[in-house]
Amino acid sequence: MAKCKVKQTIQLINDFLQVGEYCSVCRRHFNQILEKLHRVENGTAEQGDLEFIDRLAGQVGVFCQCRQGQAVAGDVVKHLQENRDEFLVHIKNHVCPAGECAGLILAPCQAACPAGLDIPNYVALVGMEKYRDALALIREDVPLPGSLGRICEHPCERACRRAKVDKAISICALKRVAYDEAKEQSEDFTTLPVRRYRQRVAVVGAGPAGLSAAYFLSKRGYGVTVFEAMPEPGGMLAYGIPPYRLPRQVLRDEIARIKSMGVEIRVNSPVKGEQGIRQLLKGGYSAVFLGTGAWQGSVPIAGAEQYRGVYDGITFLREINQVLLDKETPPDLSGKKVVVVGGGNVAIDAARVSLRLGAAEVRIVYRRTREEMPALVEEIVDAEHEGIIFDFLVSPVSVAGENEQVSHLTCLKNKLSEPDASGRRKPVSVEGSEYNLAADLVVFATGQQPDLSYLESEGVEVTKNRITVNPLTLETSLPGVFAGGDAVTGPASAVKAMAAGKQAAAAIDAYLRGEQPSASIQYPLKRKSINPMPVTAEQKSLTGQVKLHDLYMEDKQHSFEEIMQAVSKEAAAAEAARCLRCDMCIACGRCVEVCQQQVGAGALQLGYVREEEPLTDFLRTGEKCIGCGTCSINCPTGAITAEDRNGFREMRMCGGLMSRLELIKCQECDQPITTQKHINFILNKNENDYSEEHPTKRVCPECSRLIWSKNIYGMRIV
Repeated sequence: MAKCKVKQTIQLINDFLQVGEYCSVCRRHFNQILEKLHRVENGTAEQGDLEFIDRLAGQVGVFCQCRQGQAVAGDVVKHLQENRDEFLVHIKNHVCPAGECAGLILAPCQAACPAGLDIPNYVALVGMEKYRDALALIREDVPLPGSLGRICEHPCERACRRAKVDKAISICALKRVAYDEAKEQSEDFTTLPVRRYRQRVAVVGAGPAGLSAAYFLSKRGYGVTVFEAMPEPGGMLAYGIPPYRLPRQVLRDEIARIKSMGVEIRVNSPVKGEQGIRQLLKGGYSAVFLGTGAWQGSVPIAGAEQYRGVYDGITFLREINQVLLDKETPPDLSGKKVVVVGGGNVAIDAARVSLRLGAAEVRIVYRRTREEMPALVEEIVDAEHEGIIFDFLVSPVSVAGENEQVSHLTCLKNKLSEPDASGRRKPVSVEGSEYNLAADLVVFATGQQPDLSYLESEGVEVTKNRITVNPLTLETSLPGVFAGGDAVTGPASAVKAMAAGKQAAAAIDAYLRGEQPSASIQYPLKRKSINPMPVTAEQKSLTGQVKLHDLYMEDKQHSFEEIMQAVSKEAAAAEAARCLRCDMCIACGRCVEVCQQQVGAGALQLGYVREEEPLTDFLRTGEKCIGCGTCSINCPTGAITAEDRNGFREMRMCGGLMSRLELIKCQECDQPITTQKHINFILNKNENDYSEEHPTKRVCPECSRLIWSKNIYGMRIV
């Protein structure tokens, strides 16, 4: 049985109508309801259609003459009431949460993106060098595309279906291309949203969550003031991520654009004590969003902090970045040995920063294996390239020093245990393996926490050092106060924080309008697919065109200048051509099934749509396709097209040319009928040929019908 509630409702009515025992009221009303439900199913319905269905079902309950439809009508009303959110997601987001309505299935990349970016469409726009359009589309879902194009953890690439063929599309790199190229074209960044409402909203924290909330609230027509405790906005993007990864000018330009939309940002303005949240609500702000992040690091070894040279990762990076932001001289670590403990991006950043400060040796100690490091793979590789030493399966147990200065870290070697019930192997200390690592500086990048001391006496509920919120509305226990990002989830990614800001903006808008937000604010928006790039099978067959490590600039590795150059426009276009356009092709496998089993041509070999088919060969289609069009007819989303022009039939899948075959014409009306290869295939299959003993007259179906009609009346046409 279908899991989709819309499909269940359709099936409920169809089952009733197939019985045949019902009155004219049921027939008329249920068919009208079905028409509306099919609109919901294919994403063309409006919210008013649900009220229409509810009203018609109510009329069946009153006017039904057969008494058979009353119970069904009641079930329809019940379905609408109990599953209204799911129906609204179909209508508002054009998404089927159950993934069963063919035209409303998200591409895996978009489904994996916390902010729901319309990845297939912006990748195609980049491929067609429509950078401004691509950037405008990205900004529909995130406010800082230039920053994300450099530092995003890109879960979309891990979900990319192209990885089943060879290598995932370099989605993040193409986002940067869109931003950089549009900036190069002097795009106007100063569009001012219309101020629709008098209410003002206060945002606490100018990090990715707060900036995102401010951006989307401004777009919705609210006045927004952001209160930031630090001297410069950006949050961890400014104070946590080093400038060689995210140039400060890129971040500043993007924040300047948000300010140009009418958002006021007040730096050096902490919200706490007498100037706390309640005072904001009393001072004219109708709602407050808390996006204060997770700024507290930790040193897990007791007594270690008594030594100079021992830092937690967040404090270390914040202090260095503050110096760089102020354009002061950073500390000199020349000749020093640095040990960084941890396996995440903060650990990698701390290690690479230490190298740039002149450290003689930098070593990362991690208690698990390289494969289990949560840091981005490309960051790990670049760190190795720069000479950072990795000690895996090692755990620190104590810190020692002389004259209050750290001198070494005592460690134990680990081995992996047998897999537990979940299949994971835990690191277990090896008895007698204790050894010392000399260190002039030790950085513990082993975790961070929100600092929620500013919430004392505010009435905002906190659980396990996280702000407690309603998961749908992100509203806290204090009415009118919302929260999102790391202060709610703990340390996560920038794109997740931006997604929270976007969701909170929608919820705050509903709150200020006196409405209840629907579940649609938790789902991405599936937009209409733009026309795909016209590409050849050879272009579609190319392996990954973006080799990130080839973009590494050796001459910058000892400075804080940006270390990675952008992908070239040519490489970006070639990379975009590889996209399978999963917003159009839902990988249902019908095309392969009919081609192989029903037609027997075996032209399609697409391993990414069929688990039992291990290989994908885009060139095979050009050799074996007969141009019958059966795959196109059976495609539920229209991803495969058959177009006849200039005497040839072109079969395309999501813009990729599958085959181009010569057409034969009707001998009666001179219109194209089918391909010569199709005719040959049919005749060979029937063990026939074009011999004189078996002449074949080539006529189209319309002319064939005319000939048959004339022959019936004795007007035989030779």
